[in-house]
Amino acid sequence: MKKPLLFVATILSFACSFAQRYNRDLIVKWAPGSLASGKLTLGGEYNFKKKNSLELIIGLPTGKSRSFNFDDNSSELTMKAFSVLAGYRYYLGKKPVSGIYIEPYLKYLHHQASGILIGNLDGETARFDTHTDYKGFGIGGQLGVQFLIIKKISLDFFILGPEANTSTFSIGATDVASSIPWTTLDAEEAEQDIKDAVSKIPLVGNKIEILVDQNTKTVTTRYQGFVPGLRFGASIGIRL
Repeated sequence: MKKPLLFVATILSFACSFAQRYNRDLIVKWAPGSLASGKLTLGGEYNFKKKNSLELIIGLPTGKSRSFNFDDNSSELTMKAFSVLAGYRYYLGKKPVSGIYIEPYLKYLHHQASGILIGNLDGETARFDTHTDYKGFGIGGQLGVQFLIIKKISLDFFILGPEANTSTFSIGATDVASSIPWTTLDAEEAEQDIKDAVSKIPLVGNKIEILVDQNTKTVTTRYQGFVPGLRFGASIGIRL
């Protein structure tokens, strides 16, 4: 946690000196909702012209445990993520850094999760040591609205932000409940359990490749290609 806090202090120090030197509007922001996905998201909006701003948002991995339902059992995975978003913002109203805006942006996201998924194979308990890895580059367009309170505190709401991403995604799950190799029936059941889980992913679930290694008791999934996305949320900031 020390590194993210050091990064926060560095960003704030740089932002203050930048705003004073160039006499421009600069808003330092924090998006609290991103903590749920395992990252601390900080950034800034630089208003270089009345209705025009540049925005840079960085998400730093922190780690967050969440419960999931797999094969009718409750399991827990720890997630962490790193992201970078760069956007150009245009305000539709008359006030700078305030009101409804549109924002085309570029985005990179690296999301990871790991933990033990509890399942059932042929009536026996299976414990899958699971690791997921997602990397995606994308382009999007944000519709949002920002409010200024006493001209110093910003409340920024990202209402609708459709994205198009080119992505790679993989899952590796190894049964560590025992050292006894899987039977053919076990391998088929494990494959079906994973297939049922990934099939719930919209649009791309049925396109994910699934491989089973009966000897190592491992199920691996892979996908590379287009992934749609939707950005929404909120941030709070300080206008310098």
